Amino acid sequence: MPQLSDEVWERMYETAKKQSLVGIAFQTVTRLPADLQPPRKLKLRWFMQVEKIAKRSEVVNDVAVKVAKQFSKIGAPNCILKGPGNALMYPRPELRTAGDIDIWLMVKPDKVIRMVKKMRPKSKACYHHIDFPPVGGIPVELHYRPQFMNNLVYNHRFQKWCSANAGRQSSNLVDLPGNVGQISVPTNDFNRIFQMAHISKHITQEGIGLRQLLDYYYLLQQDFTEEERKEDVRLLKHFGLYKVATAVMYVLQEVFGLKQERMIVPVDERRGKFLLEEIMLAGNFGHFDERVSHDSGQLGRNIARLKRDVRLLRYFPSECLWEPVFRIYHFFWRVAHN
Repeated sequence: MPQLSDEVWERMYETAKKQSLVGIAFQTVTRLPADLQPPRKLKLRWFMQVEKIAKRSEVVNDVAVKVAKQFSKIGAPNCILKGPGNALMYPRPELRTAGDIDIWLMVKPDKVIRMVKKMRPKSKACYHHIDFPPVGGIPVELHYRPQFMNNLVYNHRFQKWCSANAGRQSSNLVDLPGNVGQISVPTNDFNRIFQMAHISKHITQEGIGLRQLLDYYYLLQQDFTEEERKEDVRLLKHFGLYKVATAVMYVLQEVFGLKQERMIVPVDERRGKFLLEEIMLAGNFGHFDERVSHDSGQLGRNIARLKRDVRLLRYFPSECLWEPVFRIYHFFWRVAHN
């Protein structure tokens, strides 16, 4: 491998930042021979960012335990979605860039909304979650629904499935690093469906980054049987997620080297290439998408979303066609619950 120029290293570092993979990429960089590693100044800057990521991971884990205990004490069964649970699948959990805390409360939505509004009257509820006051400087979202689909038929099926499986998720306890305590996290079989729904929603709504795809890669490294894979296929089709899953498999294969035996559905190269291009253009959650003005107000965001629907229509038609319908439904839902 030839030595890379300083300019190329800078571009690689910026790409890692754009995709929220700074810590994971640095782990690989440090394994290179000394004469092939990045310039000293960049490596030092990179290292400092990794230290910040590790420190934030500690804080997020601590807060996750406290928040979960707080709701368990008042009789609200719960589990922490994504974040800390996903990190446990990584070889170095502390190097995964931590976000906010998403906690799923197995309580009726109206009850959760009333509880939060007593504490924070200005909190706004949306269909699947409501913001909660930050804890220890970490944003917290209270979910009464783990995720949702625009297609109201698929969404009804998905919500019914989530409710039927809620008990198993709240009882699936894991120990977090540093002896900070235990939290409940989704089981692997639930995660394979729920996280695909999460990926699908961000693809069609605002954009998705490689961090979320890497989470799914490590999820697929966990053991599952052929019977479980067949059930995953059935559920993905039942919830309208199959086409997205075929595109995700392509990205996981091309970028992370996912092996055939670890795939839950076949690769769709056409959809996969489109998805990979979107990921590289838009970055983590679409924050770096230069095709979208991020300061255009609600009207501008709605117009941008309609343009996105048109762009994605050829590849993921169901969610795109239903998005305007769900937006109208969601408007009346918010009026009734806020």
